[in-house]
Formats: sequence, structure tokens, C-alpha cells
Amino acid sequence: MIAHRFILSLAAAALFLPLACGAAKPEAEKHIDVARQERFEDQAAAIRQEMKTGGRFEFLTAAERGGVEKQLDTIAAILEAHSGAKLDDDAQLDVYAAQETANSILTQKDGRRLICEYTAPTGSNRKVKQCMTFAERTRAHKESQNTMRDNLHKNAPDMRGPNG
Repeated sequence: MIAHRFILSLAAAALFLPLACGAAKPEAEKHIDVARQERFEDQAAAIRQEMKTGGRFEFLTAAERGGVEKQLDTIAAILEAHSGAKLDDDAQLDVYAAQETANSILTQKDGRRLICEYTAPTGSNRKVKQCMTFAERTRAHKESQNTMRDNLHKNAPDMRGPNG
């Protein structure tokens, strides 16, 4: 058990050491960053606002939204329990795990995430690069589904029979 905690402490130190030394490492954007405890409540409120309709993370499913809320609540509880004091190793690991879980969910459904693909237009073999944000792509997909559904209902044969 002590060896397990020691290994986890080393892993946490390896993760936080580059940040403490000021080493710049290109990483994905972090939506939640609890480097400063006093700013976390503002970050959590901003993320909750962005998860609403029209926000950056509006395309989260109910389960994903619940997962992010759970992680935000976990971080808030840990920070509140240690308010004004430095987080111990176990608390740092718990905060880091919750932060990474929430960031991974948010990154996948980020409406500003750019998605590029090479597609061949109809009648051509030459592929063209097309880029859209996740939000644009999701809206286009929903719009095409609605159009197909409307066309199917319009063109469906009348099943009532000749007598109405």
C-alpha cells in the first residue's frame, strides 16, 4: 500500500514537474485548469454556461453533461475541503483525475474543434480537403436528417385506402 502511494506520488510529480519548471509542452487546450484555486468557480460557471443550447459544448449528450457536472462537483468539493491550504498528494491526484476526465469529454464535443477530411465531389475522382468545425458538422448532419425525414413523410403513400 505504501509502495502504491509512492508510485502514484512519483507519477504525479512527473506530471506536475514540467509545469513547475516552466517547460513549454504543446498540449491540447485545457478547458478546466485548477492551477489557481480561487479561479475554479469562475471556470466551472463558464463551462456550465457553455454546455447550454447555443454554447461551445451544446452537443454534449445528457450522460456526458452529467459526467462533466460530476467532475466539476468533485473538484469543487476537494478544493472546498482544502480551502486556503495546499492540496496533499492524494487530493492533487483526485483533482488531476477529475480535471482530465472532464477535459477529455469537453474536448471531444467542443463546437470549435476543427475537423478536416478529404472527399471527392460527385463526378470527380480528385479529392478536395474540406474543413468544418464540430458544431457546423453536427448542425449540417441534423439538418440533412430532418430534410430526409420530411421528404419521406411527404412522399409516403396514403395508407388510408380509397374510402378515406
